[in-house]
Amino acid sequence: MTDTVQSLREQLRKLREQHASGAIGNAKYAEKRTPLERKLADLVLDAADPGAGASSDVASSAPARASGRFLALLAGAAVLIAAAGYMWTRSPTDMGQAEQGFGAQAEGAQASASAPHSLDSEQFKVMAERLAAHLKEQPDDAAGWVMLARVYMTLGRTDDTLDAISHAAKLKPDDAAVLADFADALAMKNGRNLDGDPTRLIERALKIDPDNLKALTLAGTAAFNRGDFAKAAEYFDRAVKVGPPDNPIVQQAQGAAAESRERGKLPAAAATSATPPSASTSASVGAGGAVAGTVTLAPALAGRAAPDDTVFIFARAAEGSRVPIAIVRKQVKDLPFTFRLDDSLAMSPANLISTAGRVVVGARVSKSGQAMPQPGDLEGLSPPIAVGSGSVAVVIANEVK
Repeated sequence: MTDTVQSLREQLRKLREQHASGAIGNAKYAEKRTPLERKLADLVLDAADPGAGASSDVASSAPARASGRFLALLAGAAVLIAAAGYMWTRSPTDMGQAEQGFGAQAEGAQASASAPHSLDSEQFKVMAERLAAHLKEQPDDAAGWVMLARVYMTLGRTDDTLDAISHAAKLKPDDAAVLADFADALAMKNGRNLDGDPTRLIERALKIDPDNLKALTLAGTAAFNRGDFAKAAEYFDRAVKVGPPDNPIVQQAQGAAAESRERGKLPAAAATSATPPSASTSASVGAGGAVAGTVTLAPALAGRAAPDDTVFIFARAAEGSRVPIAIVRKQVKDLPFTFRLDDSLAMSPANLISTAGRVVVGARVSKSGQAMPQPGDLEGLSPPIAVGSGSVAVVIANEVK
């Protein structure tokens, strides 16, 4: 049966769930995802030109309806909009301090979820051309301008991005999502600097919608850059609270919150209000409810890691979710490194290592600086251990596939 947009989106959703659950690895996920994304992109492109062979679920005989259908499909496809939207949002240190970002760009950097670079750049260029042509005919289409801005950002066309999103902001001056995108585009134009107009736009966006995920992460980034780590952690924690847990922006915000607390030497957000553990719990988690040990890089891999490459040291539950509970960020030049992971480095105040029971401790060298694993990263994992262990030895000896 011929694939439709809806069926392809469902196949991608199920594939993401399999990957998130650990049922398939990164290499198999990328292998299966790429052809699905290509098919979906082709259908979306065909929607703009019914005479070019579009399938029955995207074609329309009326030109005006065809372009409207095209925009609706483009908004729902996620291959582009989620990719560009997440790619657009930078992490704290990446936004303000060159290449030292906690997670760099994401759903093109999401690389585990939608990876726009698995699509041909020519397909994005065609999307940009068709969107631009549509907007010449319908210049009051705010949603179209937002989409065009995101396509341009995916293509790295910063000036065009700013022009398109400014059109959208004029048409929708009270739309929090548009204001957040506008702030981000201005910051990128100004060398990733959120001071001034970008910050004022972010503040406006949060007054309109205090739970806007992108505005919260940008506000956290701005606070981080000016050294207000407590405020940064507050914004990032809010983003984690209001966003879906499987959203890569939320996962990155978890890491950014942990990094903010680490930089500011702050306690875990819920540490002072949490109920003290019972005697039986305390016995199972050991003193402080932490794990400690040493991370080393296998000599055989020493030549594949630069001194400034990022190293993530993390703990995750031995069973269930693979999302890290606690994490610390270092560099290869810091190895061998003696670590301690405790509640002060929690990714979420609702998920503390002191209550985890058994965990797996891992360390990963990431050349991209992304918090999510990428093929080619170097990694080492401990066997499942009890929280309270104090002599965990993690050797980075394997390549992520």
